[in-house]
Amino acid sequence: MSTRKKSGSGYFFRQKLAPWLLLAAPIIFTLWLKYYPILKAVAISFFHYNPVHQPGELPGEFVGFENYATMFHTEYYWQAWRNSFAFLILQMLMTFFIPIIQALFLNELRRMKNVFSTMYLLPTLIPGTINVIIWRWVWHPDYGVANQIVKFFGGEPQTWLSNPDLVKFCIVFPGVLGGGISVLLYLSAIQNVSPDIMESASLDGCTGWKRIWHITLPNIRYIIFIQMVISVSAAMQLLDAPYMFAAGGPSGASTTQGIYIYNSFNKDFNYGRGSAASVILMLVVMVMTMIQMHFENAEQE
Repeated sequence: MSTRKKSGSGYFFRQKLAPWLLLAAPIIFTLWLKYYPILKAVAISFFHYNPVHQPGELPGEFVGFENYATMFHTEYYWQAWRNSFAFLILQMLMTFFIPIIQALFLNELRRMKNVFSTMYLLPTLIPGTINVIIWRWVWHPDYGVANQIVKFFGGEPQTWLSNPDLVKFCIVFPGVLGGGISVLLYLSAIQNVSPDIMESASLDGCTGWKRIWHITLPNIRYIIFIQMVISVSAAMQLLDAPYMFAAGGPSGASTTQGIYIYNSFNKDFNYGRGSAASVILMLVVMVMTMIQMHFENAEQE
């Protein structure tokens, strides 16, 4: 009887209690460091927030949806949305598909595959700030490499980062070089495609580009979808690159929602408006992710 009780209690601890004990700390920290700030931002968006309020007091004057209404009537806010969607389109057109192409070519190599994989990965070890400094030299109007190339082909030098029509292109263009972790993720997914499927395709005469289009890409569709969701979310929250390249300029041409929120908090000290903009951005990204997942599930069915 005692043996049964011991075995029963041991089973309960291993199967029921132990998993929750292991997950307790991650769950607590996730709720505290991720979901609590989100709820706090939602609450602050309804106040003229006063950061020096006393414990137990309201965080300022309750104004309801005034922060949202004021923000929606500001042209600068809508310009930030237009810029965010422009960056999203540029990044998807110019940079998203390049790592896939690189991974497909890497998979076809018979020699030096590891060498080229390492070469694609190494640039990610360079801090983003250093990368921006290098590219700011490239785009410099006086001694930059970009204008030297333009002049070599007989064109007129450009003030790249000071031109509202060119600044977005200049910020996104460094991603055209591709590489990074994405290449290794795609390459790993390609190499995990069943050899039996590849062999059957070869026997049926499906080789070259046909094999890539009809066999390889459909079998790595899920990782492409995951990367697309991450890319769209990151593009909509873009902050560091536009800020380091042009600080949102010239004339707000590179001001994204991320920079708008940053300026609201750190320059205007308007915590209510910054929180309201954060909430709207979160909802938009959430809706876009749900739409992407809906289309992916509908395609699978």
